[in-house]
Amino acid sequence: MKFTKTVLFSVLAMTAFVARAAQYPDLPEGIKSGTGAVIGDTVYVGLGGTGTIKFYSLDLKDPKAWKEIAKFPGGDRNQPVSGVVDGKLYIFGGYQKNAKGALNLVNDAYSYDPVTNTWTKLPTRSPRGLVGAAGASHGDKIYILGGSNINIFDGIFDDLATAGDDKAKQDAILEAYYDQAPADYFFTTELLSYQPSSNKWTNEGPGYPRAGAMFSIDGDKLMVVNGEIKPGLRTATTYQGKFGKNGVEWKQLPDLPGVKNQAQDGLAGAMGGYSNGHYIVTGGANFPGSVKQFKDGMNWAHKGLTKTYHNDIYEFSNGKWNVVGEYPINIAYGVAVNYGDKVLMIGGETDGGKALTEVKSMSFNNGKVVVE
Repeated sequence: MKFTKTVLFSVLAMTAFVARAAQYPDLPEGIKSGTGAVIGDTVYVGLGGTGTIKFYSLDLKDPKAWKEIAKFPGGDRNQPVSGVVDGKLYIFGGYQKNAKGALNLVNDAYSYDPVTNTWTKLPTRSPRGLVGAAGASHGDKIYILGGSNINIFDGIFDDLATAGDDKAKQDAILEAYYDQAPADYFFTTELLSYQPSSNKWTNEGPGYPRAGAMFSIDGDKLMVVNGEIKPGLRTATTYQGKFGKNGVEWKQLPDLPGVKNQAQDGLAGAMGGYSNGHYIVTGGANFPGSVKQFKDGMNWAHKGLTKTYHNDIYEFSNGKWNVVGEYPINIAYGVAVNYGDKVLMIGGETDGGKALTEVKSMSFNNGKVVVE
């Protein structure tokens, strides 16, 4: 084998990786494309693409077993968004089947009070489609970035439902749907916020139109990693924002690097957060070769390609991204939450879309990433 600089770097990076025995019990069931958050020393996780309306909690100070809490009253839903303000969990959007069996976006909102173990439907609705959106809490607000256009999202699934089993009609619908430029999907371009105390949504200024991005807030800093800029096409771009007097000020960071001598096609559904002042992220899925096909003039950029899951771990510090190891399995679309200096990795899916039950933590310190 030719010993290239890339191979040498990968070998050196692997020496900075440590795997340890799991600290946390498995989930009672696999959860993928669900949602969750930490309130105090308890993490709450539920919903997602397996059709469950259940939510579970785990005491992180004494993590012996997951406990089922009150069932979510809004029905099963995929890709909801969540956040925490003043000790309550808030759930927004996602998608579910309508009465005709077609997948449709929902824009309602609920809160959960751990003290009373009760859900409350809120008298509000999101001003934008939140499927594929990502949320993070800051102060008395929940900030939401990205998301799909409700009319276009609902339209494609309504059309497919109308086509029934007619494959020719289905193929024509999909061809028209995928043969569009990124801007023509009208993903949400604003950074949104919801303030529970006033029940008010606010346009916080420019955001980034994408779905499935990794979005985190730590102190006064916001981080956006990759995401889908149109169905099937990801981007390797990353951005950092900072809260200021005039709102959020953004700057573009270096692109996420390629690994294993391959081009970086960007990731959707990656998982990560902050650890000891470093931002770490892993997993995600893409269609290798989609960026090249798009640059070659194919709007249906992932046509003929295979969805691929990843496990490379990236770390950002001092203005650059570094590859620092590999997660034990390929993983995407799980719940990633910060707890102290650890990032909890809860559920998700792996090759073939299999829902995961495992719970691990990632941390980075003294040049080493630790997964346990």
